[in-house]
This record gives sequence, structure tokens and C-alpha cells, in this order.
Amino acid sequence: MLSSKTASSHSSNLNIDNQKGDVLLVFPGKYRAPDPQIPLALLYIAASLRQERFTVRILDMRQEDFRRFNVGNPVFVGISCMSGLQIKYALEFARYVRDQNSSCPIVWGGVHPTLLPEQTASTPYVDVVVSGEGELIIKDLANKLAQNQPLDDVAGITYKFNGSVKSNPPGKVAELDDLPIDLPYDLLPIEKYPSIKSGRFHIQTSRGCPHRCGFCYNSYFNKNKWRAKSAKRVLDEIEYILVKFPHIKIIDPIDDNVFVDKKRVEEICTGLIERKLRVQWRANCRFDYMSTYDKPFLELLEKAGCVELDFGGESGSDRIQQLICKDVTAAQMLQSVENLHRWAPSIEPYVSWMSGLPGETDDDLKQTFDLMDRMREVNPKTQHYGIFVYTPFPSPVMEFLPPEFKAPQSLEEWGSIHVFHFDPPWHSRSRVSELHTISAVTRLAFYPEARIIERDFVYKTVYKIMNNVEKYRWKHRNFAFPIELKIADAIARKLKGFL
Repeated sequence: MLSSKTASSHSSNLNIDNQKGDVLLVFPGKYRAPDPQIPLALLYIAASLRQERFTVRILDMRQEDFRRFNVGNPVFVGISCMSGLQIKYALEFARYVRDQNSSCPIVWGGVHPTLLPEQTASTPYVDVVVSGEGELIIKDLANKLAQNQPLDDVAGITYKFNGSVKSNPPGKVAELDDLPIDLPYDLLPIEKYPSIKSGRFHIQTSRGCPHRCGFCYNSYFNKNKWRAKSAKRVLDEIEYILVKFPHIKIIDPIDDNVFVDKKRVEEICTGLIERKLRVQWRANCRFDYMSTYDKPFLELLEKAGCVELDFGGESGSDRIQQLICKDVTAAQMLQSVENLHRWAPSIEPYVSWMSGLPGETDDDLKQTFDLMDRMREVNPKTQHYGIFVYTPFPSPVMEFLPPEFKAPQSLEEWGSIHVFHFDPPWHSRSRVSELHTISAVTRLAFYPEARIIERDFVYKTVYKIMNNVEKYRWKHRNFAFPIELKIADAIARKLKGFL
């Protein structure tokens, strides 16, 4: 099945005569999904392949109907996905590839295949799994496949060999400063992405996180390690983007944790000011960091254009916080939003919350509700994304879930888990229904206006109608008989997609 392929004549604007072959990279998803973001990881992989003189195509299934797409005769098809429903769409396309070109190798990468490489590779629609960061691994793999050579010395892959699944030693990771700044944005319909149209642009300044949150993929994927681009490199990248895309107003790093190195953040902020890069920006932060930051540092963030910091609050209950190893307290959350209110009032804190963990009680939820209200009292600019029902994905917490939950045993089973619609089997049916109601109420009552304006017409219309109703429910803690939520959900699903 792993054979050499010829070049496609329509896959790149480079000199085809000098190319080794065509590679198709795929980002799975529902066609016309309401809020697609740029598949940044695929752009880094595409840049590596271009350095090796492969032509590259990218199919974003959210932007283009794959049923009308010509797979052609690529060296391989590469699919990147996370755990959950994205796998379902990835499998749909993999089957489509098999129908169009049965001998084409299908390579899977991304978070889920990395966490469960052997299970992923045992699926008939997977030939090779790339584990971890793929920029260097993909170069060796592509060259081997193009030349129809054995894969036994390609580090960082799991693959089928003589009827069994074989894993090679781990691959190397790239120095982040060595990654190209001029990513191949020409491979995407860049103007179709809502965030780009609204003036918000995603970049990546670091990878990983040193903390031990038990529900997070980082513990397994990055082994609790953190690496970053230098401040100079980040500034050069921002400057490049602002020149290439002059309408961009906000830089939005996708990093899991920007603030691990406070000195690097200070250097980036100072550089933005010195270079006169007049752009706003947002980033992810932790409450235990923010609670210790002083006035000069927060004033520097504000002066350098920071307008939003995103936090994971998860729960107002210390007991639940200990269960998930978040290592953040309610006192630190309150201190953080107070620090921002006092010293950087234009920076808005955005907070995400979690419910439905095993053993969670009414009192645990009440502590979360009360803390959310107290944070808005301390800092009226506090924004809440909502309270989301915990969904089990490969992570330390999943190892301690009650026996009522049976972990998926195949790629197909993982693809049936939907991140916003999971029903925790360790809770009663009535409790699960209540948790989903609470999730919907908080999303419709609090979801930040800055995100609403980027959504499609259906979502904005439903949100506008429902916002006041759900604020009333929240104020009175009334989550019973959510008939309006069921009607709104049915309408939204029929017209476009999920809320």
C-alpha cells in the first residue's frame, strides 16, 4: 500500500519540473461549520514539505465540500485531528480517498493519533501515524514514501508492516525559531475565515505547558514541557503579518500558555512599543500567575496593546480543583480580576468553566456560580465563555473515571464523542439534562460579544433572542423546563450546525 506517487500538475504555483511529488493535507470538519479557524498546524507541515520540494495542497473540509474534491494521485494524504467528532469527519474523507485511489497512503497526525498511535494505526483507513510535532518527521516520511523505501528508520511514526503495527523511536522536534515566518497562506481560502474577515489573526509563539491539569492533553502530548519562540522572533512574525495583511487589528496566539516566561512577555511588549506595531492582542494566562503580577507589569501589557486575557477557571470548588490538579484557588481568581481592574482596566478577563466531573455535587456547582458572580462584581469587565460539560479525552483524569464510563476502543468509537454534547454516564439522566441546560444557559447569557460578531447570521440571531431570557434564568438559578433552549437548538441544528 505504501508506494511511490507521481506529481500532480495542479497543486502548487512552484516550478513543477523540480518537484518530488504532490502531497494533500486535510483538516477534517463539517462543511460550512459556523466558526472555522485557520488550520495553523497544517501550514507548518506544508512549509516543511515545500522545503523538501514537494508541492502541497490543503483541503479544509469546513470550507470545501470534499465530495466534489479530486484527490488525484498524491505521494500521500495527511490528515490532522483531535479527539472527538473531528475523527468522524476524518474517517469520512479517508474512506473517500480509498474509493478514489485505493493505493494512496493515508497518514494521520495531530493530538489524538499522537496520544493513541497504535490504536489509530490499527484502523483500516490509517497507514501511518505521525506522533508529536511533525515538522521534521514529515520530511523524512515524505521522502521515503516518494521513493517507495522502507519506513523502518523514520523516527516518530507508527505504521503497518507485514500485517502488524510497528512503532519507531520518537522523532526530533524543531527549534521554534527555525520555523518559517512566511507560512504558505496561499494554500488556504484565507478570505473565507470569519476571524480573518473581522481582523483577528492566529499565530503560535510557544508550545506546551509545564502544569499538570489532569483533563488536558499536554501531560501526555508535551510531557509537561514548554518551549517558546524568542521575543525577537515573535515580533518579526507579527510585523510580517501586519505588512502582509494590513487589515489585521488583533493578534491571537493559539498557545496553551503564553505567560510561562514573564521576561519573554516583557520583551515582546517592549518590542511592540519600540517598533510602533500598533496592534491589539490577546493570550491565554493562568490565574496563579496573574494573582502575583504587579502594577508596572500590567501597565506594560496594556500599553503594548493587550485587550484580552483568557483563563481556565474550571470550578469554584476547591475539592474539584484538587481532583483535576488545576492548582488554582478561588482567592487567586478573585485577586487576578481585581489586579486587572485596578492596574489595567482596558484588559478584559475571559474565563471558561467546567461541570459534570465524577462526584460533583450541587454545592460544588453553587460555589462555581457564586464565584462567577463575585468575579464580575470585583471586575465588571469579566467575561464568561460558559460552563461546559466535561468530556473524557485521553488525559490523566480519564484514567480515574468511574466504571460506568467505558473508554472507546477504536478510532471509530472516539469519533462518536461530541465535545459539547457528552452525557456523563456516572450521573443520572436528570442530572445530565440539568448540566446541559446549565451549559446552554451560561453560553447564551455570557458568551463574549467580541466572539459573537464573528459568528454566522444564524448564531447571532438566536443569541440576540435568547440572551435576555438566559440572563433571567441565571439570576434566579432556574434551570428547569428549558423549552426555549430545545426550540432554539433544534432551529440552529436544522439551519446550520450546533450552537
